Amino acid sequence: AWTWSGAMGVYERLNRAAGWTECRAAGALPAAFLNRCAARGVALLEAVPEDDFTLRVRIPSNRLRAAMRCAGETQCALTVVDSGGAPRLRRALLRRAVPAVCCLAAAVLLAWSKLFLWEIRVTGNETVPTARVLDALRECGVDSGTYWPSLTNDFVRSRLLLELPELAWAGMEIHGSAATVIVRERVPAPPLFDADAPTDLVASKSGFLTNLLVLRGAPQTARGAAVLEGETLISGAVGSRFSGTYLVHAVGDAEAETYYELSARMPLGTLRRTPAGRPRTRWALTIGKKRINFYRNSSFSGETCDKITSTYSLAVPGLFRLPVSLVRETERPCALSPRRTDAADAVRQMQRELEAELRRRIGARGEVMTQRFSAAEKDGCCTVTLRAACREHIAAERPMDPARIGQYERNKEDNE
Repeated sequence: AWTWSGAMGVYERLNRAAGWTECRAAGALPAAFLNRCAARGVALLEAVPEDDFTLRVRIPSNRLRAAMRCAGETQCALTVVDSGGAPRLRRALLRRAVPAVCCLAAAVLLAWSKLFLWEIRVTGNETVPTARVLDALRECGVDSGTYWPSLTNDFVRSRLLLELPELAWAGMEIHGSAATVIVRERVPAPPLFDADAPTDLVASKSGFLTNLLVLRGAPQTARGAAVLEGETLISGAVGSRFSGTYLVHAVGDAEAETYYELSARMPLGTLRRTPAGRPRTRWALTIGKKRINFYRNSSFSGETCDKITSTYSLAVPGLFRLPVSLVRETERPCALSPRRTDAADAVRQMQRELEAELRRRIGARGEVMTQRFSAAEKDGCCTVTLRAACREHIAAERPMDPARIGQYERNKEDNE
C-alpha cells in the first residue's frame, strides 16, 4: 500500500511539472462533468467544490481541450483561472528570450572562468618579498589566466623551491578562480663556533670598563680603564713560559659605561594641505591585463592634488572572480597653507624618537642609567638634545689579520 501511494505521489508531481491549468466549472450538475471526464479518460489533478453549483478543478494542460468538450456536453461553463508548470515557463522564456540568453551566457561564462586563476595570494613569507614569490610563480607557469586543472601541487612546489632557495616548503590551495600560495621560509643555520680560529675581542664602543670577564685569551686592559672603539680587550695571542706565544679563540665579556649625546631638529613652520576646488573623477575598465580608459588625457594635472584610486572587481569573495574590474580615479585639488606646530608637541615627539633611537643603539642587554633632555628654539626650528649614561656589553669578536698570524707562526718556528 505504501509503495502504491508513493508511486501515485510521484506520478502526480510529474503531471504538475509537465503543466497544469486551474479552471472553474459552473453548471446545474457539476458532478456530471466529473463523471464525463472520468469516462473520457481526462485525469483531474484536483477537484474542490466551492458551492453546490461550482467546482474548482486542476487539469493537465495537454487535456484542457478534452475537458472543455466534456463541460459542453454536461451543460457546464469551464473558465480558466490560473496555469503553471513547464508550458507556462516556456512561454515566459519565449517572451523574454534576450534576458534568458544573457542569463545562460553568464552562467556558462562563470562556469568557464572558474577553470582559470584570476587572483593569486601569497601568505607565510616574512623576509622574502611577495613580488619575488610572484615572479617565481610566473617562471613556474602560474600566473593570472592560467588553466589550473593542468597544474599539480607537487609540480608547483618543486619548481618554486628550485627558484627560491630561501624557502623550505611551499604549497598551493585553489578555491574557485583564486589560488593561495602558502610558503615557509628556511631558518638559516647558526654560525659555527670555530674554537681554533685565532680571534681577538675588541671594544665595539668607547667607554669606561666596569667589568671584564676573561674565559680564554690574554687581557689587554683592566677594570676602570677607558677604552676606545676598536681597542683590543682580550687578545687571542697568549704568551707561555714554556712554549712561547700560541694563538687561541678569545672568549669573554666586557661591560662598560657609555655616554650618548643624540640630537633631533624639527621646523615649527609646516605646510598643511587644504581642499581647493571640486574633485575630478575618471573611469577605466580592466579586462585581464588590458586597460581601457574612458578619458582622453592620461597625464597628471600640473596643480597640487591628491589622487585616490579605487578598484571594483567583478567577484564574490570565496565563490568566484572574473578578470574584469572597474577603476575609479579621483583627483582632489588642494592648496598648501602655512601652519605653525606647537613647540611643546614638537618637543614631546622628538623626545619619544630620541628615546627609541637610544634603546635601539644599546640593544636588549643594555641599561639606561641616567638621561636628560634639553630643548632650544632658533630660526623657526626646535632642537632637542638627549644626554644619557648607559651600561652595556661592548665585547665584539674580530678575526686576527693573516699577516699577524703568519708573524706569530714564523716566530714560533724560529724559537723551535
